[in-house]
Amino acid sequence: IDKFPKYKRLQDRMRSSQFEEYVRRSDENRAKFVESMKAEPGISEKWYLPSYSKDDWKEVSVPGLWSEEGLVSLDGVVWQTCRFTLSENYIGKEAVLSLHVIDDDDITWINGQKIGETVGYDVRRLYSVPAGVLKESNEITLKISDYRGGGGLYGPANEIYLKVGDKTIPLSGKWKYKVSASNSDFDFVEYGPNAYPSLLYNAMVNPLVGLSMRGVIWYQGENNTNRAKEYYDLFPAMINDWRKKWGKDFPFYWVQLANYMDAVEVPSESLWAQVREAQTQTLSLPHTGQAVIIDIGEAKDIHPKNKQEVGRRLALHALHNDYGFSDVVCESPMPKTVRRVQDKIVVQFDNVADGLIVKNKYGYLMSFAVAGTDGVYKWVQAKVAGKDRVVLSCPDVIDPVSVRYAWGDNPDDANLYNSVGLPATPFEIKIE
Repeated sequence: IDKFPKYKRLQDRMRSSQFEEYVRRSDENRAKFVESMKAEPGISEKWYLPSYSKDDWKEVSVPGLWSEEGLVSLDGVVWQTCRFTLSENYIGKEAVLSLHVIDDDDITWINGQKIGETVGYDVRRLYSVPAGVLKESNEITLKISDYRGGGGLYGPANEIYLKVGDKTIPLSGKWKYKVSASNSDFDFVEYGPNAYPSLLYNAMVNPLVGLSMRGVIWYQGENNTNRAKEYYDLFPAMINDWRKKWGKDFPFYWVQLANYMDAVEVPSESLWAQVREAQTQTLSLPHTGQAVIIDIGEAKDIHPKNKQEVGRRLALHALHNDYGFSDVVCESPMPKTVRRVQDKIVVQFDNVADGLIVKNKYGYLMSFAVAGTDGVYKWVQAKVAGKDRVVLSCPDVIDPVSVRYAWGDNPDDANLYNSVGLPATPFEIKIE
């Protein structure tokens, strides 16, 4: 921890009288915040009624954890609402409202009538709508209470709907919201003790030092995205420290960050991509391996559902490196060289097994971008040429200097794989 002064200072504060004062103030502010959630005005002012004006409410994307300005890092109470219409055939009929999951708790009304209430961030919301509630013009209103971490209505877009008879009305898209209680009003953030530097290590890892183990698998990094540059040093430092404590270079295999959040229409900067790059660079340490999973994440859920494939890709490294199955391919394609050939750019890859393939029924290769000396990246045409090469055409880029692939929070169209189905590693690389 001496190599990272910021965390050293935080750790020292934990041992000082300053920390005791911080805890005292935090407890006081927390009590005020909790009381504000109980006394929030939405219930008493009947925000759930359609007659209550919502003209000044702001927009929020549904589904999705709160990410709009004013909602980032918010704990508290937020009301959300949307409107929809029904034809005469469905007015007054019984229905089912699906809101998938909500972080943390909710109370739900339709047209001012309460139809459901659930406690728990991971509990499926499937509410029955009684006969007589639905009209031609309808309003759904939610009171969402969030106590820590991300909040909101999230999950697959096709799980946010109202089903009445044979008709399904999609409800994903732009809703409106209004905050009625916020931790920011009380200078309070719900940090559990596990947020403090070294505590998790001291309590859960250090007691194991000296015990025999074969290796480590690691899946973490999402909370480091807001300080992505630090991860280039922090991640390998942690691996080296653990190996030093055990006195051996045991295998260390990790999962690269999955694709997450909304995809973008134009090439953009991405802190998630920076953390992925930091993870990839850590492969320079001996006896390491990385499972790339940019193809099985979910835009609206930070926790990918397909854990089986994540585990399988990690297992490939152990099988190849530690259990004698030398014929098992475990590494994703990675760029070896990038050079200009006349008016084209040729990217040569390692780890292609029997060759590169494109997962697209039309054979189109996606997610490549090139920047010129102005530093502005533009999407370019790309195609596989031979076993291990991709050729890029970029007539609109003057003096190309660097190439990116799958560089974004959610590179959902990335479709380059090796012959055994492992996705190519996201990268940014200079042109030779």
